[in-house]
Amino acid sequence: MRQSGTCILSIIRPAQLVSTPRPKLIAMLFILGAFFAGGAVMFVAGRVASPVRPDVSSDRAVIDELARELKLSPDQRVVIDSVWNWRRRHWRVIVAPVRPALDAVRDSARVLMMNTLDDAQKTAFRALIVRNQRVADSTARARGEIR
Repeated sequence: MRQSGTCILSIIRPAQLVSTPRPKLIAMLFILGAFFAGGAVMFVAGRVASPVRPDVSSDRAVIDELARELKLSPDQRVVIDSVWNWRRRHWRVIVAPVRPALDAVRDSARVLMMNTLDDAQKTAFRALIVRNQRVADSTARARGEIR
């Protein structure tokens, strides 16, 4: 029992006031684990909750997805297909005169980027360009475009 007027520091030894690092470490690890577990749960929830994206490399796949989501009738589908083809033809006409300028900007940017890379990075960058060109060519063929 404590006497009145006695200082608390005279009753408690200083060794009792110093906490050991072990409980702090455990608490920190628990918080860190909860943080990572929460992040993992949110990642999985985001993947599950987000709708499946259509394959945008093919016009046909995009139109099929549109028709499915809107539940188009066969007559509506014919009209949508026709409008989509009209849009694509006009888009090509509009972009055709600008295409060389767009290609020139892309090529200039590649040269500027290449100047900052070391030899290994340049090799990897060239391989990336070739791979992207193959994908672009395949996409163009799927869309019926001539490159």
